[in-house]
Formats: sequence, structure tokens, C-alpha cells
Amino acid sequence: MDEGISASLAAAWEYVQAHGDVLDRARFAALAGRSVEGALVAPRTPQNPDGGWPSFWSDGVSTLDGTCFQLFLLQGLPAASLAADLPAALGFLIRAQGADGSWSEGPSPNSPRYEIPQWLLPGSPGARAYLTANCAATLADYQVAPDTVARAAGVLEWLVDPHGRLPAPPVAHWLAARVLRTQMRIMAARRLLDVVGRGFESFQAEDLAWFGTSTRPGDRWNRRIAYRLATMQNPDGSWTDSGAGRPSATLTVTAARVLVGAANGGPLSSDGSRADDVESAEPGAERNSDS
Repeated sequence: MDEGISASLAAAWEYVQAHGDVLDRARFAALAGRSVEGALVAPRTPQNPDGGWPSFWSDGVSTLDGTCFQLFLLQGLPAASLAADLPAALGFLIRAQGADGSWSEGPSPNSPRYEIPQWLLPGSPGARAYLTANCAATLADYQVAPDTVARAAGVLEWLVDPHGRLPAPPVAHWLAARVLRTQMRIMAARRLLDVVGRGFESFQAEDLAWFGTSTRPGDRWNRRIAYRLATMQNPDGSWTDSGAGRPSATLTVTAARVLVGAANGGPLSSDGSRADDVESAEPGAERNSDS
């Protein structure tokens, strides 16, 4: 393992052990190949009977975005160590797919505290693109419902405009690229990542960490993101969440996940390539396979 990555991961481990909660420590233990010890690990938000999880804005009602987020946090943890029903959560996402292959949040129930944010409103092209990419990428990461993912990939490719853009923020682009790679739609994925690359230098740590978890371990984007994250790590081993304005143990685990993916790629240079890398492909170029 690259010495710089090894040192970053060691510092991150110490920070999470000191400042993380049970879920943070369990996520890092699983990431490091260590046993998840102690009582069963529960999500921070209780799971609903329908299998989903709520969002902060949904007054306890299960949402697609909230369910994808909780599944993201639980990914990689041994099922025997979890106090959560992952098949039920995945089933919630699968059942919610529309007849056209896309996803949208459900209608607002009669609750004054349930108010869907503008960027997730049903009928919004941006919400459709983001939720379809997020739900399909989550299913792909858990390696379930391949037909469901394939239908979503068709929707996402159709939504890409002639300039390679989706009608949604950058996060939808890298999630959609993850989905399109499962169907070997490599050129479409490259076009989306080209769009992401235009704003790459302005990304904060939380954007980089989430983007990095959607790349393939050791590929050029993964190594480039890992280099950027390593330069942004705080002296105490943490990464700062710009939205909260303070270091975050949860973000630190996610950033460490990206570094672990890059660990077998060899020493990193400033552009994210290996010192012995003789490829001429641009960052973001993908091999014709999916991992």
C-alpha cells in the first residue's frame, strides 16, 4: 500500500475510534477487514415497516432519498452484524420504480411537516434524473434486481442531452455513470464524467467522497479523487463537512473508503495517476468491464 495512503488511513482510523459513533466505528472496521464487534449495529434512524427510511423533511414517512442514504451507510457491513432488514429496504426501492423505469418521490401525505424540497419535487426533470440514478446505483451496489437497473440505465441514457448533461446537479451525473457502466454503456458514462470533471476543482470533501465511492477501485478517477482527499485531510485524521462547518466522523469513513479503493493503485501523483502509469487515457476513462 502507498505509504501516504497508509498514513492517511491510520490517522482516519484513530479519529473515528475517538469521535465516531457505533455505526461509524462499525463501518470503518468492515472497511479495514476487521470484525464488527459488540451488539448489533442499528441505523441512526429507525426503519419503517414498509422497509424504507424517512428523510429529515418527511415527518417519518419513508422516502427514496432517505432509504438510499441509509443503505449507503450500511453498505459493506456484515448482515449478521446489522439490526436492519436490508432485503426489505431494497424491496422498497424496487417496488417504487415507475412503469417507465424512473423513480419519483411519492405524493405528500396529509401532514403539515411533510414538505418535499424543490429539488425533489415529483414532475421535476432534475428530481427524476437524480432519484433514478441514486436508486439504480444503490441497487447496483447491492448487486440486486439487474433488470430494474437495466431499465433505469435506459432512462438515464435517454435523459442525457447532446452535450452529455443531465438536467440535474453533478451528483446525478456520477451516479448515472455508475449505473451505465453496469450495462457496458461506456461512452455514455464517459460523457457524464466529462461534465463532472469541469467542476472537479471546486468540489468539497463531501462531494469528492461521494463521487469517489461511485468510481471503480483503482481507476484513474478513483486515484485522482483519493489524491485530492489526502490533501484535504485535517491534522487529526478527519475530513471537514463544509455544510456542517466541522469535522465529521461519518464523512471521514466515506473518504477512507475512497482511499482504500485507491490503495492498490500504487503511489499517487498530483493528477491521480500512478508513477508507473503509461496510459494515455484521460481521467475518467473506463475499462470495458464493471466491478
